[in-house]
Amino acid sequence: MSADTPTPLPNPRILLIEDNVAVAETLQKFIERSGMRTAWAQTGAMAIELKNSFRPDVVLVDLELPDTNGVDLIGWLASQRDCGIIVVSGRGEEAERIVGLELGADDYIAKPPQLREMVARIRAVHRRSYPRALAAAEQAPPPLIVAVPPAQPPLQFGPWKLDLMRRTVTGDDGKQAAITAAEFAALQELASANGQAVTRERLSEAALRRPWRPEDRSIDQLIFNLRRKLGDGEGGVRLIQSVRGAGYILIASSTA
Repeated sequence: MSADTPTPLPNPRILLIEDNVAVAETLQKFIERSGMRTAWAQTGAMAIELKNSFRPDVVLVDLELPDTNGVDLIGWLASQRDCGIIVVSGRGEEAERIVGLELGADDYIAKPPQLREMVARIRAVHRRSYPRALAAAEQAPPPLIVAVPPAQPPLQFGPWKLDLMRRTVTGDDGKQAAITAAEFAALQELASANGQAVTRERLSEAALRRPWRPEDRSIDQLIFNLRRKLGDGEGGVRLIQSVRGAGYILIASSTA
């Protein structure tokens, strides 16, 4: 190899920050088939831990995370200057894209991404950010500035405890309910309403990541599945109740 030939870059390590399990698995499999190592974080707290242990070359950040603001996470990642940053988000508005780029993101990809194009963009960002990362490696890392909210006590509803930090639904017998990511997102939205009814529009955006239409029965089917898996509360009271013309409400007894 001549002196003028550039040294090929090693395959980058990719940290994927994404709370949707199905989306994360799809992206992770394709990226790994392209020869790159990956790690996956489902929350901001997990992302911070993996950033320090896995030491990724490129980080893919979803803006909507259950425990922290993705925008804050971008700011912290950019302050370290040791990795490339790509925002991968369902928020397609120009303002969101500009905010991410102004905070230090290197690129922005709207969901659902074209997988081959995504891999090409990852490699392009790695080429641009690699010299910056080498320079940053010689300096002490800046202090952690991302504010992750303190752990919240689980929410008790009927015989179940909803843990938003661990993203689990656990019964009084200690067994976890086998619910999907979409079902958990719907439960989280219902719990955050503090006893108020949640519309099908809000549930569709939170759980299915798409606008609701009057002819769409997906949310009703999702609630039906949750009721079947979770059963009823004391005295046969439905844990998730319908509110005519308003949506659904979670009957939460207390915090544990």
